[in-house]
Amino acid sequence: MDYFDLHCDTIYELSGYGLYRKTRGTLRENGGQLDLARTARYTHYAQVFALFCGAAPIETEEEAHARFTHLLQTAQNAFASCSDVLVHCRTANDFLSAERQGKAAAFLSIEGAELLQSEADIQAAIDAGVRIVTLTWNHRSRYGCGAAADNDAGLTEAGIRLVQRLSAHGIFPDVSHLSERGFWDLMECCSASVLATHSNSRAVCPHLRNLTDAQFTAMIQRGGLIGINLYVPFLTRKKHADVSDILRHIEHFCALGGEENLCIGADWDGCDRLPDGIEDVTGMERLAEALARHGYSDTQIRNLMYDNAKRFVTANF
Repeated sequence: MDYFDLHCDTIYELSGYGLYRKTRGTLRENGGQLDLARTARYTHYAQVFALFCGAAPIETEEEAHARFTHLLQTAQNAFASCSDVLVHCRTANDFLSAERQGKAAAFLSIEGAELLQSEADIQAAIDAGVRIVTLTWNHRSRYGCGAAADNDAGLTEAGIRLVQRLSAHGIFPDVSHLSERGFWDLMECCSASVLATHSNSRAVCPHLRNLTDAQFTAMIQRGGLIGINLYVPFLTRKKHADVSDILRHIEHFCALGGEENLCIGADWDGCDRLPDGIEDVTGMERLAEALARHGYSDTQIRNLMYDNAKRFVTANF
């Protein structure tokens, strides 16, 4: 089985900041939800590793610089230490090379553009090969506002300028966490494909972090990509979730015409409540089995698990 995932917070855990401070060890092997020892079970594996801004608002440009620099160095060191089994990919050619070598493909993203508050740091992100930037996290920043803070607040002028600057360098905007108003501002100011690396359907689970049908439809019209998030509160209002709750989101998005736009953005190491039976990255095998039992074809399962994301990367990176 092949597996391509659009979002994890493993670098944040390894950096020493840590949301849950459960990850002990290295990218190769640790006590969190994802490491390369466990992903070795997949024939081809690709992962977008997020540099997460942190749960508390960043107060100053200096704080943003220090955090961004430390996270980037943590990622680069982790990738370099695993170069025998992993390739840090900046381009589609890098990705295809990793695939041919049978190595894991690692991409960099930024979760929370508030990490980029100076021209020097924006350029450093470009130079480091960052390919995706989540425009906000949950709170309000200089660039916009998270859905959790105010779903009616849009992008700021600085946010619009940042989007346009990053787009000019082939860096794609990610609307996960972004307010609904900010989403539509983005669609007006940016003509590129838009990603939601770790978001689900609001029609299935009415959480403000999830996408409305109108948002999803607008994204697939742009050729965007949406990663299904496994965090329980984004899957269901129940206290516990199981594989059937994941399937409900997949089925709803497919019914809207998004079968070729869906993939997985599990949020490994960024959430503490996963569906029953899925404890870590090895759980994707159980999801694939459930899809097969539910009547999905081998091609449909492969598209969701790997090929949809692969097509996006090879066409756009």
